[in-house]
This record gives sequence, C-alpha cells and structure tokens, in this order.
Amino acid sequence: MANYSPQHFEPRAKTVNVKGVANRAVATVLTAGLIAQPLMSPLAAIAAPSTDNGDSVQGGGSSVENTVAAGNQAVVKTAAQLAEESAKQLKDAQAAYDAAQKKADAAGQSQKQAQQQKNQASQAVSDNEIEQNAAEVAALQEKIDELKAAVEKAEQQQKKLGDLNDQLDQANKSVEDKTQALKDAKAKQDEAKKALDDAQAKLEAMGMDEYEAAKKAVEDAQAKLDDANKAVATAQANLDQAKAAEASAQQEKKDTEAALTSAQAKKQETAAALAAATTARDNAQQKFNQAQAALDAAVSGTGVDLSALEAAKKAAAGELKTAQAELNAATDADATAQTNLQAAQAAVAAAQEKANAANAAVASAQSAYGAANKEYNAAASKRDAAKSAYEQAQQTEADKKAEYDRLVEVRQQKHSEFDQARAEVTDAHNAYDAANAEVEKLNQQIADLKSNMTVDQNVISQGMFGFMNYIIGGSQFTATQKSNASTAASMLMGTTDKQDWYDNYVDQDMSRDTNPLSLEQMRNALTYLDTQNNLRKANGQSELSVSLRMTAAAALNASYSSNIWDHSNCYFDKGENLAGGGGAYAGGETEDTLGWPYTGLYTQEKEAFDKYVKQYGDALGSHRYDSYYIWQHYNSIYHECGHYLNIIDAGAKAIGIATGSGKNTDSEVTVFDYSGSTGQKDFTVSEFKKLVNDYIDSAYNAGGTQEQKEQLKQLQNKLAEAQKNFGAAGTAYSNALDKQENTRDAYTAADTNMNTAKGEYEKAKSGTAAAKTTYDAAEAKLKGIDVKTPQTKLDAAKSKAATAQAALDKANATLADSKTKAAEAAAHKAKARSAHDAAKAKSEQANEAYDNATASVKDLAAKRDAAQADLANKQGSLDEAKKADDAAQAGVDKAQAADVQAATALLDAKQAVAAKAQAVSDAQAKAKAAEGELATANKAFERFAGAQKAVDDAKAAYDAAVASVADAQKQLEAANEAVVDANLDIFKAKAELANDEALKADLEAVDHKASLAAGTTGNEKLVKLNAAYARYKAAVDAAAGLKAALSDADAKLSDANDAYAAALAELDDAKDALAAAQAEYDKYHPKAEPQAKPQVAQAAAKAPVAKKKAANAALAQTGDNSALAGEVFVIGGITLVAAGVTLSDRRRKQM
Repeated sequence: MANYSPQHFEPRAKTVNVKGVANRAVATVLTAGLIAQPLMSPLAAIAAPSTDNGDSVQGGGSSVENTVAAGNQAVVKTAAQLAEESAKQLKDAQAAYDAAQKKADAAGQSQKQAQQQKNQASQAVSDNEIEQNAAEVAALQEKIDELKAAVEKAEQQQKKLGDLNDQLDQANKSVEDKTQALKDAKAKQDEAKKALDDAQAKLEAMGMDEYEAAKKAVEDAQAKLDDANKAVATAQANLDQAKAAEASAQQEKKDTEAALTSAQAKKQETAAALAAATTARDNAQQKFNQAQAALDAAVSGTGVDLSALEAAKKAAAGELKTAQAELNAATDADATAQTNLQAAQAAVAAAQEKANAANAAVASAQSAYGAANKEYNAAASKRDAAKSAYEQAQQTEADKKAEYDRLVEVRQQKHSEFDQARAEVTDAHNAYDAANAEVEKLNQQIADLKSNMTVDQNVISQGMFGFMNYIIGGSQFTATQKSNASTAASMLMGTTDKQDWYDNYVDQDMSRDTNPLSLEQMRNALTYLDTQNNLRKANGQSELSVSLRMTAAAALNASYSSNIWDHSNCYFDKGENLAGGGGAYAGGETEDTLGWPYTGLYTQEKEAFDKYVKQYGDALGSHRYDSYYIWQHYNSIYHECGHYLNIIDAGAKAIGIATGSGKNTDSEVTVFDYSGSTGQKDFTVSEFKKLVNDYIDSAYNAGGTQEQKEQLKQLQNKLAEAQKNFGAAGTAYSNALDKQENTRDAYTAADTNMNTAKGEYEKAKSGTAAAKTTYDAAEAKLKGIDVKTPQTKLDAAKSKAATAQAALDKANATLADSKTKAAEAAAHKAKARSAHDAAKAKSEQANEAYDNATASVKDLAAKRDAAQADLANKQGSLDEAKKADDAAQAGVDKAQAADVQAATALLDAKQAVAAKAQAVSDAQAKAKAAEGELATANKAFERFAGAQKAVDDAKAAYDAAVASVADAQKQLEAANEAVVDANLDIFKAKAELANDEALKADLEAVDHKASLAAGTTGNEKLVKLNAAYARYKAAVDAAAGLKAALSDADAKLSDANDAYAAALAELDDAKDALAAAQAEYDKYHPKAEPQAKPQVAQAAAKAPVAKKKAANAALAQTGDNSALAGEVFVIGGITLVAAGVTLSDRRRKQM
C-alpha cells in the first residue's frame, strides 16, 4: 500500500514592512553618501526633505525611497527627535511582531490540526486497505475452513452411516436369532406342557384314593421322622453342651493339679531350706557343745587324747595337700583348655571373617552378573519384541499393499460402473423426455380434436356428481346401487357428512381437468383398478368390487390431502392408502412390472414386511392378510407396512379410487379408500370401467362426426399406451438415477477407501522402516552387553567362598572339640575344688579340735561364747525356715482341697456326658424306627412315586420353559426395538449426510471473486461466509469515502501549510523589523555603562552576532538569519545613523 510522504513547500516572495526596512535602505544610502562626501554641510543635510510616516510599501513610492533612488542625500535630525522616533518605531515594531507571532501561532495550530486530520485520513485509508486484505483472506479462509469441515463431517457421516448399517445388520441378525430362539422356546414350552399333561393323566389313572392314602402315610411317616430327627438334634445339642462342660471341668482339674504341683514344689523348697537350717543349727549346737565340753574339761582338769587329735590333724593336712595338688593340676589343665578354646574361637572368627568377605565378593559378583544378565535379558527381550514388531510391520506393510492394490482395482471398477450408470441415466432421461413428449403430443391432439367436436358440456360440468345421478335415475341399476349412488351424491354436494374443511378444499367446478370430481380424473382412476386386484389375486385374496360411496369418499379425501399432506380420517370405513402424484397409472399390472405408486405402496413395504416375518415367524406371518390384527398387536409394523397390508387385506370387499388436486392447490394425490362391507360391492371392476367409459363417451357422442369419434378413440388408446410407456420410462429413469447415485456413492466410497488404504500403506511402510531401525538398534545394543566377564568373576568368587567355607567348617570343628575339652577340664577343676574344700574343712576342724585341746580356759570360753552366738543365729534362721515351711504347707493343703473339688466336678461332668450320650442314642433309635416306618410307607407309595416324580419333573420343566419363553419374548422385543432404533438412526444419519453433502455442494459452488464483488455468496444458508464477504464489501465500499476524505484533508493541509509559511515569513519580517527598531532605540537610549562598540539587538535571538569591519567603513554583512547592523556618527554636533540592511535567504522547513 502507499506510504504517506511529507509535502515540500517552495519559498514564496514576501512582503517587506517599510518600518525599519525603509530606514535600513536610507541608512545604507546615507552611509554611502557619507563615505563619498565626508565634508557635506550639516545645513544641507537639514534642508533635505524627509518622510517617516511608518507606511508599508511593496516597491517604490515613499519619499524615503525616492530620496534613495535620487542619489546621495542625507537626513539630519536632532538627537532628541531621533530618540523619540526610535522609541515610537520600537513600540510599533513590537506591536507588529506580537500580531505576527499571534497570527503565526494560529496558523501553526491550524497547520498542526490539518496535519493531524491528514494523518488520520491517511491512516484510515491504510487501515481500510489492511481491512480489505484481511477481509479477503478471512473470507477465503472461511470458505476453506467451512468446506474442509463439511468434507470432514460428510466423511464422518459416511463412516457413521456404514457403522449404523453394520449395527442394523447385527440388529436384524439378532432379531432373526431371537425370533428363532422364541420359536424354539415356544416349541419346548409346548413339549413341556404336553409332558406335564401326560404325567398328570398317568398319575390320575392309577387311582386317586389309593394314591392319596399312600401319600398321607408317607407324609405322616415323614413327619414322624422329622420329629425324631429334631429330637436327635436336640439330644445331640445337649450332649455337645455336656461335653463342653466336661471339657471345662477337665481344664479346671488340670489347673488345680498345676497349682498343687506348684505348691508342693514350694513346700519342697521350704522343707529343704528347713532341713538346711536344722543341719546348720545342729552343727552350731555341736560346735557349741564341743566348745562347752572343752571349756568344762579345761576348768575341771579333765584331759583329752592329744596324740589322737594330732594324728587326725596330720592326716587331714595330708589329705588337704593331696587335694591341693589335684586342684592345681586341674586348674592348669583348665587354663590350657581355655587357652586352646580361645585360640579356636579366634581361628573361627578369622575364618568367619574370610568366609564373610568371600561371600560378600560372591554377592557382589552375583549382583554384577545379575545386573548384566538382567540387562542382557531385557535387551534380548526388546530385541525379540523389536524383531517381532519388525516382522509384524513387514506383514502389515504387505497386507496394506495388497489391500491398496485391491482397492485400486475396485476403484477402477466402481469408476467404470459409475460411468456406465451416467450413460444409462442419459439414455433413460432421453427416453423419458421422448415418452413425455409423446404423451404431451397426444394430449394436445386429443384436446385439439375435442375442441372441434360438439360435446355435452352439461355432462362434463357435472362430473362425478352427474355420474351418480345417472345411476340414481337409471332403470337398469339395482336398488342398492341407486341407494349407494344417492349417498355418494349427497357426500359430493356436502349435504351428508359435510366436514369443516369441505368448503376450503372441495372444488365444485367439476369441469376442471385436475379436479378429483371431474370425469377426466374418474377415467384416470380406472387405470389403477386392475393392478389392485391382480396383486390381491397374487396373494390368494378375492377381487375387490367398486364402491360408489368409496369412490366419492376417495374424491373428497383427495381434495383434502392434496392441500394438507395427511389423511383426513373421514368417509372410508376400512382403510385408506394415500400416494403423492396423480394422473393415470402408467405401470405394469403384475408384481414384477409395477410402477409408481405401487412400487412404494406394495413392493417396498412387502419387502419390509417379509423381513419382519423372518423375525417374528408365524406369529406375524400367519396374520399377513389381517391388517386389523397387525394394527392391534404389531402397531409399529402396521405403520411401516400398512399400505401393503391394506391392499391384500382379506377383510376388504370394495374400493374407491380418485386422483387429482383439490381447490387452491396444484399438488396432485391418489387416494385408495377401502370398505369391508359387502353392501358396498356395487360393480365389478370390468363393469365399472365400462360404465364410466360409456358415460364419458356419451358426452362426446352428442356431437362430432363418426370419423372424429373413431379418431378420438384411437388417440385415447394411443395415449393410454403412451402413458404406460411414459410410466415405464419414468421408472427406468428413476431407477437409472438411483443406480447412478448408488454407483457414485460406491465410487466415492471406493476412492475414499483407496486413499485411506494408500495412507495406511504409506504409514505401514514408515512403520516398517521405523521398526527395522528399532530392531537394528536393539540388536546392536544386545551385542554390546558383556555377560561372560561377570560370569567368570562370579565363578572365581564362588570358588574362593567354597575354600573359605571349608576353612570355617574346620575351624568350627576344632572349636567344638575345644569347647568339649574345656568343659571337661572345668568340670574336673570344679570336682577337684570341691574335694579340696572338703579336705580343707576337715583339716580346719581337726586343727580346731587340736587347738581347742591345747587352748587356755580363757580362749575356750571365748570360743564357747562365739559358738553360742552362732547357735542363736542359726536357731533364728531355723525359726524363719519353719515359718516358711508352715506357710508352704498351708498352700499345699489349699491346693489339695481345690484339686479334690475339681476332681468331683469333673466326675459329675463325665456322668452328665454319659447321660446325654444315652439320650442321643435313644433319640437315634427312635429316628431309625421312624426311618423304617417311612421306608415301609415309601415302599407302599412306590408305585405312585414314579408317576408323581414325573409330574413334578414335568411341572418344573414346564415352568422353566414358560420362563424361557418370557425371556425370549423380552429379548426379541428388545431386539426389535434395536432394529427400530437402528433404522431411525440410519434415517437421521442419511438426512444429516444429505445436509452435509448439500452444504459441501453449496460451498463448492461459491464463486470467490464474484462473492467478493457482491459481498455475499447469494446463498442464505452460508451465514458465516456471507458475513465474511460482507465484511470485505463493506471495506471496499468505505474505501472511496476514505480516499475522498484523505484528498480533502491533503488539500486543507496544503492550504494550512501555505498560510503557515506566509505567517512565518511575516513573523520573520516582524522579527527583523523589531530587531532593527530595538537597535535604533538602543543608539539613542544608551545604557549607563560604556560600550566598546554598539551592539545590535536581535529579536527572538539567543546570542549576539559579531560584526565584520571594513577598512573604510562598517557595514552589516548579508547572510542567513543575520540581523541589522548599524553605527552612530556624530558630525558637527549632529548625530547621524548609518544602518545596513539584508534580506535573509530563509531556508524553508519540510512539513
């Protein structure tokens, strides 16, 4: 898109304000004059004319400029005048500058606003171009997305439809299976019922009185046995309870025995303690007695046998020495044994440590081997899996390739079939058009012929009503025929059974050819009658007669149904068939040559009904010709197949047929109304056809030549034949269209299947390559895993561990032997120590006896006192032991009493068990006797038992069969519901598919360029796509206005730029003038401080501009943005001002 470019403004000629500028020009001239004539007289200068009125000029004309143009003249004024004038000029310049600044600010603001408006307009145009592009892309993308979605949805719907068809097939198969299962179950039920009846009859034939008596005897014996068995159960329960009590008593006895044993053990302990205390007391008593005797002997002087005591002392000492030697030897042997034991323990510990290390090494090696082996096995498993997957992928690829190749051939075949079907459609369409043209031609010829014939218009205009009146007034008709014709005529005119819709839909203009009440449509209705009866004859049913009342009913109902596509539910008394379309029937009259509407009313519905018969069997099939029964018991089937059932219904006796369209509609229908009353059988079909044709012909016999009548008859015959051909051609064309549609669908499906198979084949090839890569990688990884090295290390570790274990076993054996020897040595040492202790005690006693014998009285008294104290102590211990022994005895006595009591309770429990066991035995005896009585009764009943069992078995079998029938019936009903559901789902899926296909076609038909231009697809159904195109169209429509706005903004900006440039130029002039005035003012209003050189003030300048000096004069220099430069000269008391002027070459800005 176009980018915005700033506009460039060229400098324009500016208007110069004379204020300051004139002075600058004058100053220049004055300066030149002063340089040329430095000695000019002041008076001459004063005398020169001067004008300073502040006017602005464009070129010439002021007195000052005339003076400048005239030559070197001077203006000489007083300093006061110059100061006053400079002040006034400064004020005026400041005012002019302020005004110019305000004007420039206003122009700048206007320029800025114009620039903003231009930018906004330009952005709007740019945005619009972006919006157009985006809208166009969005519209195209929307079409692509919607088309893609429609294609995907249609494909999904196709798949869904295929799945639903599979489900329907499965459901139908299930219905067939369930129907057969129900049939089988009913057969088994019938067999079971017959078996039950036979068994019951056989039982009854055996004599019911004897049967009842024998049966009662068995029942009484059984009751007695039941009572006996209950008594046995009760006795057994009592016995079990008694045994439980015995077990409890037994446990209690065990507990008391354990308590007695414990008390007796305690008594033994206290008795042993008492005996030990008694022995200690006795020993202490003996020592006291000896000490007392020794003391008494010493005091009394009685001597003792010292030699005997000394000999005993020496003998005891010898024994002690021997015992000590044996103890030492045993101690040494024990020490050696302990040393050996410790050494053996150390050896075991060392061997155990080595064994542990070796086992650890084995465990480590085992772990390493296990890990390597696990890794190897895992890799091998993955390799095997990868290999299997690779082989499977190869097989899959081969299968997919074969399937793809097969489907390529199928697609080619289906394409050929589709091409053939299209060719057949073309041929059939041509034939249909030709047949239609022939019918139209003959109709036109007949119409032309009739227009040249004189006919009885009264007969034509009265139509069916006139026909009924003809029968009413004809003497050749029966009273019943006349009565029925009268009823029909009253119905036609609305005088009998008039419905609330009659006036809206029944056309009284019976001359209108398409009116069901017209003679033309009566003639057309005749063409349906023979086929109706031929179909009934093919089903073994009687031919229908024609009912005048049903004929009128059909005409009235056709008037209603052509306006309201439904049954009126009026007039007919048996049933009604309604078909779309009217005119003469053009099909064949047999099942294999039928045309519309019989192909729908009869052929299609017969096929559907036959399928149901396969499902339900004779339960449905046996009522094929009873439509009312089927309506009652198989209502859903009747609603699906009711037209077919009405045609072949055995209860139908007469029929009336009408075709055409009622008032206010062009839609034609054909109505078949059936009557079940024999009183409605007015005419046979052949009679009625002749009657109607003769009546219609009579209308044309009223005028016209014989040649015209013959020609009319021939044309009518040709028309009938042409109509049949037209009907056949229409059927063929319809069939060809169906075939084309089917072959197109088949071709589309084959193409889809081929493409799908191709994709699957390509995917399978990729899968094979990927599987091979995986397999190769797995094989390489497997080969890289080392299992032998860990195995070798494991074997070496196991060998070392075995050696270490052998050493440990040997060390343990040595340790066990050392332990045995150490134990023996310890036992020997203990025995030697005991012998040593005994010898030591004996020696000490002998020494004491000897010492006592040789001791003084004082020593003996002390010994006696010590022995007496020891005796008292031992006596105290004996007393305590006696108390403990007494208490233990009391515990024994108590435990013995409890044990006796437990023994008594156990005895009682055993006796109770014995009694209960006897009761059980007695009850069992009674039960056995009852069993004998039952056996006797059963034997007496034996001849009836088989028959009774047969009845019972037959009853059980019959009940099971009834349940099976009920279950089978439920399953069949469920299966039928599944079929209905499947059909409904298929119907919905087909409708959805049709919608999807229609949407796809609508989208494919969209012309993108044309839709962009129009802002719509022209298809109201494509709402979102229309909105997308409308968005683009709106953007395009808005573009012209936006571009116009941009052009207008551009022009306004140009004007604003010009105005702003002019204002800036004016402002620059005002700035220059202000600077000049300021400089002029400063010359006559000097500051307090002296200045080396006067400076020129620059209006709106930020820094002073340096002056350049010349050799003979000081002039302002020209250049960019330079300001005024001036000098003040005083000559002869008169101040002269010399000023230089420059018009700056201003540079313009880019806007």
